[in-house]
Amino acid sequence: MKRMTSLLQDNNSITNASITGTPLESKARSILASSIHSIPSTTSSSSSIYYYPKAYNSTDVNGVVDSTTLLLAARTLSKLGRSDLSWEFLRTLFRAQSSNGFLPKLVYLNHTNNDKQEFEGAAWKDFIGIYPGPKMFGDTASEEDAIQQSLDTETKVWSSNTIMATPHHATSILEIFYLSNQTLKDVNNLSIFYSKLQKWHTFMHQQVISNCSDGRDANYTFPCIVVRHPLETEIDMASPLWESALMNVTKIVKEEKWNSGISIPKEVKDSFDYPGDDIYNSYLYLLQCLNNEGNNNATSQSNTNYTNHDVFYSRCPFGMLDVGFSAALAKADTDMLMIGQILSDKNHLTRPTMDEMASTKTRSNRSLDMLNALWYDEKQSFFNRLVTLTETDYGWYSSNTTTSLEASIAYNFFSMIDPMLNSSLVAKMSMQLLQRSGKLSFNCGDYPLWSVGGCKGSSPIIPLVNYRVSTGLIRNGELGLGDYTSNGLLNLICGLPNSDESNLKNCSKILYFANAFNATSGLPMGNNIVQSSLTAAVVLDILVPDKEFVYESEPPISSSSVIFLIAAELVVAFAVGVVCLVLSLNLMRRANADEEGDEFVQLVNEQQPLYEEPEDDEDAAANTSGIGAWSLELISSMSPMKWFSRGSANNS
Repeated sequence: MKRMTSLLQDNNSITNASITGTPLESKARSILASSIHSIPSTTSSSSSIYYYPKAYNSTDVNGVVDSTTLLLAARTLSKLGRSDLSWEFLRTLFRAQSSNGFLPKLVYLNHTNNDKQEFEGAAWKDFIGIYPGPKMFGDTASEEDAIQQSLDTETKVWSSNTIMATPHHATSILEIFYLSNQTLKDVNNLSIFYSKLQKWHTFMHQQVISNCSDGRDANYTFPCIVVRHPLETEIDMASPLWESALMNVTKIVKEEKWNSGISIPKEVKDSFDYPGDDIYNSYLYLLQCLNNEGNNNATSQSNTNYTNHDVFYSRCPFGMLDVGFSAALAKADTDMLMIGQILSDKNHLTRPTMDEMASTKTRSNRSLDMLNALWYDEKQSFFNRLVTLTETDYGWYSSNTTTSLEASIAYNFFSMIDPMLNSSLVAKMSMQLLQRSGKLSFNCGDYPLWSVGGCKGSSPIIPLVNYRVSTGLIRNGELGLGDYTSNGLLNLICGLPNSDESNLKNCSKILYFANAFNATSGLPMGNNIVQSSLTAAVVLDILVPDKEFVYESEPPISSSSVIFLIAAELVVAFAVGVVCLVLSLNLMRRANADEEGDEFVQLVNEQQPLYEEPEDDEDAAANTSGIGAWSLELISSMSPMKWFSRGSANNS
């Protein structure tokens, strides 16, 4: 309990420090710090504590964990010196991991006080704020959570068990480690999550991309890594892409006169990216389809979708190859290699084997191939591809082809999340960011980056999109364009002109940390969600520079092992010394005894008369066989000189 209280009280370290000394940074720090919550609260006696960042400043979303928000907040907190909270955030997120490795987009925390019949956290509802609630996904729990709930029956962990997260996890965990102090505890945490990440990536490559290598065509456009719902991407629902991508689903909904029977709350309809009733009903139809066909913590992914030789099958009428999802997986597979290398260089007990590293390398090459397959050379851009599904006689949908969705959206630039091998592709896409006319132009208006290209009308400017694109540009060597994109976002939030003369210290007194801004007016869009912890994390991540991404290797043997070996050698050396001392003392005593024996023999010989009368034969025989003669003979035989003389005689 003391540990939990101290973690939350230490939030002063987040709000008090400042790198730039600007109102923008101070406000972002305050929003991020106030978003940090725990389920149960500090007043509970529960043994299980779940830390998470609330998506925005409303009690309506208590207990809702958005994986995208959590991963970015955790990265930023590590940069601010609070990697302890970052690891706790990750523990909460991975609590919902299923036995097959699946990780959900959303996690719901509910803590019930049985004594008072009260609860805190997420309620069992269809909607919680702007998010679909746990009731939409059924009452399921991960294998790890089932074990945990047996220890703490008051806390429940639900999840979007049929909607997987965008796979940024490995990248975030690696960068959290880099930005931490890299203590032994940080290394151990890296090792713990590496094992969980292995399960997640195995799920992605063995179930989501099942048998894909057997069925790809020459251009790698076969439906390999497929998202099955808009929630599995980071594309806003108001994007024009969904009108064409969900066309078949919308058609089915209208023909069947399907109705969800769920009342869509005002918070959802007031959201900046509410697409209208038709598209949103398609959104809900797909949710219900996925849940009906399999709600056993996403094990249904191998049942509702699978690839058999050259045909892709699905229970639900939607499948799409997403640029952002594919790029995130390619980057994450690469970062899995680096995490494995770090654990090997640190000589950690759980470091991967050579075979595991080779398998990870194969996966990395494979996912990179799938991303590159989305490049459309004629248009000089990456595009999503829609799986062209055909309904079978058995109610399934099948396909072995995809068609390009040539939507001019900023999400196409997510392909640059990692340094690209072909630098010419970066140059070609960067030109679109500088063009002011044409369908694929994005240099529109005073502030970058419009989420929709073409420079017609107005478009939302979404902080998350600006962050992803600017980060990708910088990683690919386009430093000037990357800084322009990120600085433009900061000026927009500050209410300053987008120019080099703008100073963030002159920010407006009223700062809006919204999820989206109107590109023309610069005002926040949607409902009154103006305290987004995701936007606060993005702003801080831009303002506070990263540390250099390096680590120190450990010697071939750990320091503890070295100390143990030195101690063992000292013990052995001491024992040898004692043995030598004892042997020396025994030899000295033996030598003294030998000298005393020689003196005794000499004394006896000296006492013998020089001449004796001859004895009778009988007397001589008696003396010879008597005890005196026997004693003299024994003493004489013990003389060392006699042994040496015998040795000399034998040698001769």
